[in-house]
Amino acid sequence: MFTDKDLLQIKAKAIDLETINTQIENFKKGFPPTKLHAAATIGNGIVRFTEDEVIQMADNYEHIKAGKTAIKFVPASGAASRMFKHLFEFRDSYSEDKEAELFKDEGFNSIHYFFKHIKKFAFYKDLKSHLNVSDKEFDELIKNKDYLKIINALLNEDGLNYAALPKALLKFHAYPEANRMSVEEHLVEGAVYGKGKTSNVKIHFTVSPEHLDEFKSRLSKVLDYYNHRFDVRLNLSYSIQKPSTDVLAVDMKNKPFRDSE
Repeated sequence: MFTDKDLLQIKAKAIDLETINTQIENFKKGFPPTKLHAAATIGNGIVRFTEDEVIQMADNYEHIKAGKTAIKFVPASGAASRMFKHLFEFRDSYSEDKEAELFKDEGFNSIHYFFKHIKKFAFYKDLKSHLNVSDKEFDELIKNKDYLKIINALLNEDGLNYAALPKALLKFHAYPEANRMSVEEHLVEGAVYGKGKTSNVKIHFTVSPEHLDEFKSRLSKVLDYYNHRFDVRLNLSYSIQKPSTDVLAVDMKNKPFRDSE
């Protein structure tokens, strides 16, 4: 167990001692996966509304919203690093003599699937641009087994830096006109159902303090586009997630640690 003195060495010192010790014990015990019993289907976890019911619910919402100010609340501080777990593991263990073994799994969340379908990912154009290659040249990188060069360009700070960004700032969805970060989808949703009489749309994001400037910078570049497209005035506000809700990072021995950042 940790003492008050130990807290001085822990980055998330806003977390109380009892919570810290609970988190450490959870890491030691592990987190068993949820066991799924069946797929959610119509009538078994999914409700299908009729067209009349959808219209009625939409009318009810508009009636309730009248005379009120709607605010779309978006908790947007979730880290993206866990999404790339398979890429980190591949990068740490890759060598040519292990290639066949590492590519043996062809499942959805496998390295084989990643490279086979990489051009379908919404971030592909940005990745290709960073590498300064054409589609044909990108194919050559894969053919020449430059896997680590591609992964590093995606994850590292001197590349797209996806390993350090929150999920909200990743390119998630591909559209004919442009590919969108997931945070942009919230601008679209807010414009569709959050507009008041004066065309104002209020959206509030909770973000991590280290990402606040990046949020503001990236959203400032797309705000005019969505204001014009949906004939709205998007008003964005931000707050910082409480440090007491953080979860500690631990090393392989389940000990809290600091790094250079």
